[in-house]
Amino acid sequence: MLRKTMLYAYKNRKKIVHHPFLPSSFEEGKSRNDIISCREGEVDNFKEYTVRNVSYEMILYLKSNYMRCLKFDIFSIFYLALVLFLPLILHSQTNPNFDFSLGIDYSAAEQMLDYFDHRIGDTKLVATLRGNQLVAATSVMLARTEKTDDDFSQQLELARNNARFESDVYGFLPAKNHIQEIRKLLLEIKHRQLDRRIVATIASFFPEQAKISTRFSVYFVVIGNERASAFVRHVIWNYDVPIFVSEETGEPVIVVNLARIIERQNNVEAQFVEVLSTTAHECFHAALSVLKKSLPESIKAKNVAEQLLDIVQNEGVAYYLSLQTHIGNRTPSQQWFSVTAQAIEELNRVLLEMTSPKLTRARAQELMMNANLSGSFEGNYGATAGMRMAYEIDTRLGRPTLNATLMTGSGSFISAYIQACLRGQNLPKINRHVLSLLQQ
Repeated sequence: MLRKTMLYAYKNRKKIVHHPFLPSSFEEGKSRNDIISCREGEVDNFKEYTVRNVSYEMILYLKSNYMRCLKFDIFSIFYLALVLFLPLILHSQTNPNFDFSLGIDYSAAEQMLDYFDHRIGDTKLVATLRGNQLVAATSVMLARTEKTDDDFSQQLELARNNARFESDVYGFLPAKNHIQEIRKLLLEIKHRQLDRRIVATIASFFPEQAKISTRFSVYFVVIGNERASAFVRHVIWNYDVPIFVSEETGEPVIVVNLARIIERQNNVEAQFVEVLSTTAHECFHAALSVLKKSLPESIKAKNVAEQLLDIVQNEGVAYYLSLQTHIGNRTPSQQWFSVTAQAIEELNRVLLEMTSPKLTRARAQELMMNANLSGSFEGNYGATAGMRMAYEIDTRLGRPTLNATLMTGSGSFISAYIQACLRGQNLPKINRHVLSLLQQ
């Protein structure tokens, strides 16, 4: 559903600033459906125009006190539509190699909500939906435990019939507590062109020569382990039962937990932006996994340290994509720079440990899991360090340089970051001893 929005612009049309999200200077918690006001008298002939049927991406704002209002006429509608959709049009003309679509499955989310709301009572039907099978199996993996095959169905029935019951693995409680809010978000997602927005978002992070032509399955769910609000798994389907396999052999499937998103955002506009950001993040991973199948063996990881650097690049660029979805071209906060610098220091320490001859297989697996699945932004040292590297490469060397590293592997990603460090003396650096060990 499109929302009512307030638009501001220069009256003379000489300058119109477009930004997909509201600036951080607006009051916390203010809905994007609220009127964005400006004190009268600051500029001559200032007027407010309330416009219906304009989505929040078309909100215009000017930080200067010299804002003037553009009368919203037919020409303005055409101009704003052109601003919003021109990137999609140009991209389709200039990069025919980048061609994929999304098949979105809502059934796991909708029927789980109906189940918890006592509208349906077939536990087996709900438990065996593809999306719920994917999230149940992945929740067990993230919890680093083992469960019997029928555990999920048993826990699900207990959760429905006992108000205070909460599984420590499957994360039922957020869905039970936010049934109506999730239903509202599902309606919002269905009414907007989520797939086109995602394509436009991630296409700018792939080089022109990258050939990707595929269709991804996206499953929206409302349960799942707290360590991940979304993920990509590679599967082969045996009828409706997933068999989890490696990237080289399986179909990438994307799972997004809407209940976790509801917990982080308190209005439907912010929730939709989070869904867009999160789903685009996972679609980037899926698209990259398809691209990697066509890359030469010489750039693929040969040891655990190189496998970790693959995670750093893959998750780093994906998290940077999410960051840009939220803040655009604005500079991140000082806290962000501090946390990401600490993550690079932790990455240096872990890489030294991974190159040690005393490293055990169990310890290596633990370090790899913590790189992106620790459960916190600060703890995900690999993803957080990679995001800072991607930011600095893009900012100091340009987007083409960042994109090109996807074709040449994590080694070139690290090399590009080293080049970025030469242009910023205060940037957190990769330890020289670590670099020498990696080059051996």
